[in-house]
Amino acid sequence: MQKYRELAEKLLMNSEADFAELRIEQTAKSTVVQAGLNHTNSGPVEQFSGTARVLSENRWGIHEFSSPDQMQNALNLALSLAMHTRPYPNPLPVLPPALRDTYSDDSNGVPLSDVSLREKTFLCRHYCDLLGASLTSGSAKVTYDELLRDRVIVNSSGTSVREVENLGSIKVQAVLPGDFAASEQFAVRGSFDPFRGREKHIEKMSRNLLTRAKTTGIAPGVYRVILDPELTGILIHEAFGHLIEADFLENNPAVAHMLRTGSMVGSECVNIIDDSLLMNHPGSMKWDDEGTPGARTKLVSSGRIVSWLHTMETAAKYNVVPTGNARISEHGKPPEARMTCTYMEPGTTPLEKLKLHLDNGLYLKGFMGGATDMDRFSIAVQEAWVVKDGTIQKPGTPVMISGKVTDVLGSILDTGDNLQLTGSLSGCSRRGGNAIAVTYGGPHVLISEMQVR
Repeated sequence: MQKYRELAEKLLMNSEADFAELRIEQTAKSTVVQAGLNHTNSGPVEQFSGTARVLSENRWGIHEFSSPDQMQNALNLALSLAMHTRPYPNPLPVLPPALRDTYSDDSNGVPLSDVSLREKTFLCRHYCDLLGASLTSGSAKVTYDELLRDRVIVNSSGTSVREVENLGSIKVQAVLPGDFAASEQFAVRGSFDPFRGREKHIEKMSRNLLTRAKTTGIAPGVYRVILDPELTGILIHEAFGHLIEADFLENNPAVAHMLRTGSMVGSECVNIIDDSLLMNHPGSMKWDDEGTPGARTKLVSSGRIVSWLHTMETAAKYNVVPTGNARISEHGKPPEARMTCTYMEPGTTPLEKLKLHLDNGLYLKGFMGGATDMDRFSIAVQEAWVVKDGTIQKPGTPVMISGKVTDVLGSILDTGDNLQLTGSLSGCSRRGGNAIAVTYGGPHVLISEMQVR
């Protein structure tokens, strides 16, 4: 990629546009699936992709290419397209200071790319055998996904950055007779080491599933609940985070007014962060897809909106600083304001003390799916445990939780002292685009009222 980077720099020096940029990346994707005694391997599937984007006379043009020798032609076509588009209606983006740098995951433990396919296959088989033996009946499946990406962003203002990423995830799934299911995913950026030694975690998962097979029904209604860190993260990411992506808000003025800076959207113990510099987690970026440095952005402080997530363009429109959240889900399209590693900050209360506030409530764990509609959400919960007088009594049937996100955030009474993050290589899609890697999480949270069915 270094020679392609140097070629991009040379081409942009001679660009006739007011501003021009080239984004190029080389990816390699691999998958290992172990389902019972059967296993399949695919990959690595390699691909080169790129996008040329130019700004000329306040008009944007963009063109995709699939080979390094197409870069010059893509710049020419993007410039030609710019001449046939409408002038950009917003203030021109203010570019960050020019920089030249490189970051690689190779310095962060044993890279995924250094581990053989044989070892990855063996690990999936080992975990699947362990899970199957623990369950004694039903089915077990383990999937390993890997994405190796070498990404370069170069622009005519002097920025040239390169980032080499190693992304991997293991998903463990089990199903018992009667359709009792459990699913857990663990994803990392950088080192393969965290995937090793997860036997105790898998054994705990199987014991939990066997216990939940003896469930009792939970009547629909409004309950006081505790969400586990994964559900807290899902609530923050899916129900809240997409609402404060600035390019969404500029097309939804009513929501933008509701979520304007300083507005109250949660209780005083709600503090929400988007941090793209958590380099061990999927979604992290040293630089976003416009070359803006990654950052830790406070979105909500003591229940009040502090910031939205911005690209260079939306930052110029709202006269704020870019937050480093410009991301592309597919080449040939402009960057969008997207989340990276988004989470609720922990408090100081241990889980056992949070449970003492549940006289007759529910402890909810694990994410199974869901949907959002503007500021309303519906989330399928994997585990529901009945809690009485602060003690877990028995497992209940899986449930759905729903509500309006600001009502739920406003009903948070306390936050736990633990922070747990969950990553996904393909966990976030928007407006029909391809999914991108993200991380979400938080602590346990105590909520006074939650609609459960």
